[in-house]
Amino acid sequence: MSSSYESCLVSRLSRFVDLTEHECVFIAELEKDEHPRQKGRSVVSVGDPTDGIMVLKSGWAVVKYDTSDGRSQILRVYLPGEVMGLAEIGSSHANHRIVMQTDGIICPFPRKGLAPMFSDYPRLAALLLAVGSLDQIALRHHAGCLGAMDATDKLKFFLLQLRSRLEVANVGLGNRFQVPFSQVEIGQAVGLTSIYVNKLLRSFVNAGEIEIERPYVRLLARDKWERDVEFVDAFVDMDTTWFPSALEPGPIGKLDTAEPT
Repeated sequence: MSSSYESCLVSRLSRFVDLTEHECVFIAELEKDEHPRQKGRSVVSVGDPTDGIMVLKSGWAVVKYDTSDGRSQILRVYLPGEVMGLAEIGSSHANHRIVMQTDGIICPFPRKGLAPMFSDYPRLAALLLAVGSLDQIALRHHAGCLGAMDATDKLKFFLLQLRSRLEVANVGLGNRFQVPFSQVEIGQAVGLTSIYVNKLLRSFVNAGEIEIERPYVRLLARDKWERDVEFVDAFVDMDTTWFPSALEPGPIGKLDTAEPT
């Protein structure tokens, strides 16, 4: 794999397979059209046509559900190197809002341009499908957490899962990682009030279980927390045995994603 094609997406996917030069070229094509976005800006609004996907080249984003009375719930957090819009690929319009949580760069890619991935880069297509599967498993664990755990364990689970996902993205190794959320926003993600989130975080600090140096958090009792909430890391269990072999579709060069004539 050539370092000239390094990116957060390449780094993320390379944790599972050793990408070929051609696969990295295809990813570079996904990321070629860069659009800077500021914190708080909506990149997708409810009802927008879903005409493609977006690579989050840098920064964080969140999927939000907004109620008619002004309340918001954070349904999903996107990290650097993740692909936004795969969940909507079968729908013609967006059902939820995607908002930049930090400043960052998005790379929109037309849906029609994905076709060569399935024909010329089948292993890469399988890898993205498998990563999406692990994401869905992680979301199920999160949903189960919200429905079955008490407030303390909900917040522990949220921080543990965020740490594990950051490790996959290679942007948060170890037990110290960035948490660019206000206490209100953490509450929106775990179904708690900001007052309760503040109370729990202070109790964790006082118990010597975490350190907080905003925007960073360090987990000091990670093993204990994982036992407390019976934490399952969905991202350490990818089965790649069924993946097709990597194909070499021809000379490396710019991919043709134009409409057929």
